[in-house]
Amino acid sequence: MTAAGAGATSAEGEEPLGGPVRPSGLLDVLGVASVVLDAQGRIVLWSPQAEELFGYSAQEALGQLAARLMVHEEHLELVIKLFADVLRTGRGWAGAFPIRHKDGGTRLVEFRNMRLLDDRGDVYALGLAADQSTVRRLERDVALSARIVSQSPIGLAVLDTRLRYVSVNPALERIDGVPAEAHLGRTIPEVLPQVDAATLEAAALQVLKSGRPLVDVFAVGRTPADPEEDHAWSVSLYRLEDAVGAVLGVAVSIVDITEQYRAGIEAEAARRRLALIADASSRIGTTLDLDRTARELADVAVPELADVAAVDLLEAVVGGRRSSLGPAEAAVIRALAVRADHASDALEAADPPGQIARYGPERLVTQCVRTGRPVLVKHVKDEDLASIARS
Repeated sequence: MTAAGAGATSAEGEEPLGGPVRPSGLLDVLGVASVVLDAQGRIVLWSPQAEELFGYSAQEALGQLAARLMVHEEHLELVIKLFADVLRTGRGWAGAFPIRHKDGGTRLVEFRNMRLLDDRGDVYALGLAADQSTVRRLERDVALSARIVSQSPIGLAVLDTRLRYVSVNPALERIDGVPAEAHLGRTIPEVLPQVDAATLEAAALQVLKSGRPLVDVFAVGRTPADPEEDHAWSVSLYRLEDAVGAVLGVAVSIVDITEQYRAGIEAEAARRRLALIADASSRIGTTLDLDRTARELADVAVPELADVAAVDLLEAVVGGRRSSLGPAEAAVIRALAVRADHASDALEAADPPGQIARYGPERLVTQCVRTGRPVLVKHVKDEDLASIARS
């Protein structure tokens, strides 16, 4: 995975000012050779990389006519003309050319040639050269990496050594609901404040320092792509290094696992419901004593289902009589049990055990008893209190 390329948007990494920085490994991989020729085409400078590329030592090359040393006779006239044009016009020349290696073999070399002037006005030619097969391999690697990054359905990002985004692929733009440009140069908490960013940053820092990848780090939260619903992601991280081992940053892959996450929550809720039913079956109705059964029911409900639970019965039922309420009838209720997980103001809304209260037809408890159906108030407002609380 590369920090830049087609289909991924990148920010330039900032380097500290006022001192040297570690070199990129790309030039080492390319093995770029430098050769300087005088106006007659004789070699006056010969880099160590040139020794490796062409096979001739500096002692063998310096002072020699470059065309005769490095070019087959069939290409000699063309090379001399190209050299003369560069020196005469000052326009550089770039392209691939077959050169002769010291071992007698031929290889294609990518050249960049340009004219140089010294302080006396003397003319020289600078040639930068690299093995074409190496250049093509790197081009293919970059092109392939760019395609993988841009077309991957998995969210991909690169963070620099300060854990700021330097590259984001289109899939991550869609996952986050944030354009790539809005990621670049910013940290995870700055881009996604409603995600568990502290966990992700801690994981990225661990990978950056240790070099050991982390796979399947769990994160949950909300993004601008879907600000009303929680999503879950599986995040994997590994350290990026260049060819000479310099640390570039951290690569991050993100897979949306919201469906599995929700299925897991539902499965856990079902498991807890079954456990609650099993618990209730074993605890409720252990005796025929009504008060004790009411307490057992309240104990099962708290804290698994509620913070506070009250068990009340129609006074007629407590007395062993059948009862039904008409639309305009009040309900006479006896409180049997109250259970709370912790001290709560809601306790004051419940009748204390043993108390008998009369609730008018507009009260919610009366509606519940009369219809035999649950009554749910999702968000209690001040105006609702008069129909809920005893006082």
